[in-house]
Amino acid sequence: MTTRLRRLMIRNHSFLQRVLVQHDRTLCFGNHNISTHRESIWNRNFKTKQCMGANSSRRELSTSFSKETAIQNILLEENKCRTLELIPKMRSIVTNTKATVGAAVLVPLCTVNGVPSVLFTLRSSRLKNHRGEVSFPGGKQDRTDRDIIHTALRETEEELGIPPSTVDVWGRLKPMPQRVAASTVVAVLGNVGEVDLTKLKLSPREVSAVFPLSFSHLLDPAHQRYTTMKQRHDTNFTYTLPVWLGGPHRIWGLTAIMLDQVLVAMATDWYKSVLRSSARR
Repeated sequence: MTTRLRRLMIRNHSFLQRVLVQHDRTLCFGNHNISTHRESIWNRNFKTKQCMGANSSRRELSTSFSKETAIQNILLEENKCRTLELIPKMRSIVTNTKATVGAAVLVPLCTVNGVPSVLFTLRSSRLKNHRGEVSFPGGKQDRTDRDIIHTALRETEEELGIPPSTVDVWGRLKPMPQRVAASTVVAVLGNVGEVDLTKLKLSPREVSAVFPLSFSHLLDPAHQRYTTMKQRHDTNFTYTLPVWLGGPHRIWGLTAIMLDQVLVAMATDWYKSVLRSSARR
């Protein structure tokens, strides 16, 4: 074999190593849209791991990270996809199958000084119902609303001045019961990004204050409590509800139920629901 021929074979071998390889990888866009992705063999190891489909093998967030690291990454795209996969598998807490959705709230996921948090509002004392209670921005669905997500975003802009275009909507949780048995409320998960509390435009008629609680705080067992209550018209029926303490205001009632479901979906490896109901015969 001549020296020239040997050099030619080496160059051809090097070229073949650089040939692009194609492979299909399922990507998560919203809930179900699927696309294919082509990537080079040279940058395959440098790509950010994408959200895999529900039937694909994937590494759980907690297997490779400590709790602190998992909380710091809780708002990243990987956990967003993981959360959207889990929500349909969560059990419904609505027992009335004929109940219709009448209202929606936005659960504002955010960062405050870079710390992953959830934003809460304190209802104004001017309101007729639930005055002075901790809540999420939201309200009743209007006839002009396109859907329940539009309701949550519209109400959030009215109460806090956060434009809908700046909210990264993750998805919606399963409906939750209201005091009116025939109606339910839907919690919509949305990331509003970095929040400067001083720049929010609060509606004084609806909101008296706004405050964040970090995921580290919410997932700390030292701040978690529960209360057991009896149904007003049936003392044989009891239910257990979560309560969060340690912040500027106590979180309880429907807001605590929503928060419980949010943490089950977003941090299932670090939080266990305390929601219970039982009937004594």
